[in-house]
Amino acid sequence: MLKKLLLSVLISSAAFAAHQVEVNVNDKEVEGQIRLDMGRMGDMEHTYMGARFLNGDNNNSQTITDINPLMEVSFMVQNDVRGVRGLKVGLGIKGEHTKIDGRGYAAIPLGIEAELKLPLNSPIAFYLGGSLYYAPSALCFRDGDDYLETRIHVDAQPIDNARIEVGYRKIDTDLKNRSVTYNDAFYFGLRLDF
Repeated sequence: MLKKLLLSVLISSAAFAAHQVEVNVNDKEVEGQIRLDMGRMGDMEHTYMGARFLNGDNNNSQTITDINPLMEVSFMVQNDVRGVRGLKVGLGIKGEHTKIDGRGYAAIPLGIEAELKLPLNSPIAFYLGGSLYYAPSALCFRDGDDYLETRIHVDAQPIDNARIEVGYRKIDTDLKNRSVTYNDAFYFGLRLDF
């Protein structure tokens, strides 16, 4: 399964002219993401469109018996923060879809992402990043009641255009009648920028 998913992500990135490909794994799950830098294809500077696939596992969710993959499309505008060297902040919107114990779940969370290049005197660049996305009941559909995703990660960039990442993510996909944690896990991964 992992080999097929990795191969699919790489083929898709070439087919869609992706400018960023990321694969995150732990002992139970694989998360694949592609992002397109729309500024390279037109007048939409600092704008990104993306897609993500996370095959959640019951071992990283104590509240779901029958877990299906989480699929996402996203749109974000990100830029450097004036006056703070090495800090980028982005505002975004996502579309989320999955099934939880056979019940349909969809949400449109709004959020913020930030990344800081750490001011270290090192031959390898290090970054600290995080994100927070939230959708209240008004932005949830089908059997969904709310959505909350938090993520924090540290990246090391040993060579240009490639990063190694260690992080933690928590995704709550509450249903109308119960609280649900879709994913609560540490991961490590690889990100390639083209």
